Amino acid sequence: MAKTPGDIFWDEIEKHRDKNKIDDPFEIGRVVSLDPLIIEIEGLPLYTNNLYINPYLLSWDESVNITTSTNDNYSNTIANIHHESKLKVNASVACYGIEYNEVGKTYQKYVVMEVVE
Repeated sequence: MAKTPGDIFWDEIEKHRDKNKIDDPFEIGRVVSLDPLIIEIEGLPLYTNNLYINPYLLSWDESVNITTSTNDNYSNTIANIHHESKLKVNASVACYGIEYNEVGKTYQKYVVMEVVE
């Protein structure tokens, strides 16, 4: 027998109610080490294999085309800009849990989204 639209609606409500029983995935972590990178959330140390990190928080190089002009003379130059890592020891970072472990009732992996002050 096919489900009615009402049955489908209540099934969706039940699924979302069950998801809401899971802990809030948003956490503020603290960088405790840079090499190796360790971010601590509520006393739990997380290493790079448990983290997905916004690449713009790490050091990176950028090539830019710079156009300069003086009167009618133009010149183009390619320059490299080095961006330092935003992650510093004791920095607070916004983290979002993405892999929940039902047995331990905790998130096992986090996305490190941004440094927060």
